[in-house]
Amino acid sequence: MTWKCPFCGNENLDDANFCTRCGAKKPDSLTPSASIPEAQTAPENETQMAPETQSPEQPTSPQPEQVVEQAQPVTQDTPQESSQPAEAVINEPPTVPTNATQQEVQLQQPVEQKQGRFYLQFINTPNPQFNKTKIPLEFDVFPSISLGRSPENVIVIPDPEVSRKHAIISYEGGKLEIEDLNSTNGTYIYDGKMFQPVKGKAEIGPNSVLKLANNTVIKVVKE
Repeated sequence: MTWKCPFCGNENLDDANFCTRCGAKKPDSLTPSASIPEAQTAPENETQMAPETQSPEQPTSPQPEQVVEQAQPVTQDTPQESSQPAEAVINEPPTVPTNATQQEVQLQQPVEQKQGRFYLQFINTPNPQFNKTKIPLEFDVFPSISLGRSPENVIVIPDPEVSRKHAIISYEGGKLEIEDLNSTNGTYIYDGKMFQPVKGKAEIGPNSVLKLANNTVIKVVKE
């Protein structure tokens, strides 16, 4: 192949770098024929690279499938985890009767508190140090509480005019009663106007005022 000199128009061989007529240098724009096959080889390289880029695509396609296969046991484990709290919820119902029993106990406690406890409060005695003193009537320990001057009684009355075994206070069937034991100076209940003598048994209650003999006055108190 030849190249044409741009100055004199002479045809020169392709191997000549200078014009044989005018000596001008071969223009750089005129590339040798070897460059042409290089351009042709370029697409061959590109075609060779194409399968190389395609070849990694084939192994990448099964990768998401592997991810899916690995994700499947995860989805199978999740229901097992959710089943565990469900078992815990099933075990909770037996606690309901325990709460009910607690409520029953709480309901019973106010009833017992409403019943309260009875006391005998000294209003007047020959011994002033006993005035305003309160003594509990412990019916859970003593079914019948005896009153008198003798130390054998449950409640000892420090009054020489009170009989040794003067009276008995009992609590039966939700009723509080006092019974005179044939005392010498008698047992009395204040009716709002005067003291009335007790013959046999008489029912009393909170705020009842009693008189034993002539000088000892006591009052029934409930707290």
